[in-house]
Amino acid sequence: MTIADIAAAANVSQGLIYHYFTNKEAVVCELLKQTLQADADLSERIAQAGDTPTQRLEALVTGMLHPRRRQANPLEIAVQAAKGAAATGNNLEMMSRIFSNLKEDSADAADLRELLMKRFRTVRDTMIELIIEGQKRGEIVRDAPEKLALMIFQCIQGLSTLALENPEEYDKHYPYTDVIMRMVKP
Repeated sequence: MTIADIAAAANVSQGLIYHYFTNKEAVVCELLKQTLQADADLSERIAQAGDTPTQRLEALVTGMLHPRRRQANPLEIAVQAAKGAAATGNNLEMMSRIFSNLKEDSADAADLRELLMKRFRTVRDTMIELIIEGQKRGEIVRDAPEKLALMIFQCIQGLSTLALENPEEYDKHYPYTDVIMRMVKP
């Protein structure tokens, strides 16, 4: 994907894109920042999602899986960023696909890596906290909380790959939250 691709898809001149963004990396960086900003209130949303830790964990898992049903292609997301519109959905995998096009040694790529890691740590820490709370209440199986969180993340990663590579198959069996939650309940 190039600035020329983004300009053509947005039906604007390359000059207009360069007026707002210095390069493709800046477009991607802005897009990811908008997405991460939308996640800034994650803990609050999850805290209000239910009365029990299990209900809040279900809401977190559902929130991580739901956007994968409405995949947009990387060019559409970049066009949204180029036009200054907020990206739709919470789509870490799509950001990763765009991120793979960045130059490894660019400052923007380093900033994006840090933003991605910050988001991952926030979600992971929230998930571990909910697992520990659920274990105390007898709602979640007794096992290492980090291990259970890793298992949940691996399920989500596999399902995300399926959604990207074979969306019809993904949609055929959606939703998945109930299956994932059965694996962690006593």
